[in-house]
Amino acid sequence: MISIPTVLKSSHIDLSLSASDPGSAVKSLLELLRGDLRVMKWDEFSQAVMVRDASPITAHGCGILIAHGRTNSVGSLVMAAGVSPAGIPFPSISTDANPIHLVFVAGIPAAFSNDYLRVVGTIARLCSKEALLASLRKADSPATFLSLLSQEEDRL
Repeated sequence: MISIPTVLKSSHIDLSLSASDPGSAVKSLLELLRGDLRVMKWDEFSQAVMVRDASPITAHGCGILIAHGRTNSVGSLVMAAGVSPAGIPFPSISTDANPIHLVFVAGIPAAFSNDYLRVVGTIARLCSKEALLASLRKADSPATFLSLLSQEEDRL
């Protein structure tokens, strides 16, 4: 079974995203995956993620964006994550009081099984855990951020 620490590495976590729009945030996180050995064709991978218009999960103040692409340009599931301390407004969906604070990018192999749904589902379920969301936003290191996600995954 695939776990979050298997696909998300500490070196692929940015705790100080300064992007002012969702597209820039996704591009910034994609750059963290450049050179990852699981990404065989970075340009194709990047395009597969960017061509999809990811919608945020903003209900109840959640503020999570999960951008992903299913492509032959990755050999296995790969992820990057970021925290925007200031928040990123999402045009026509989010309000100033409900910006995006957590951004995730995932590359999913075209021939991959549905194991990735469990990983992405774990991230989506964060919305029901306000204390955990707050802890992730305030994580003092990528290792702490990853540990918090891993602990939550273990509870499921």
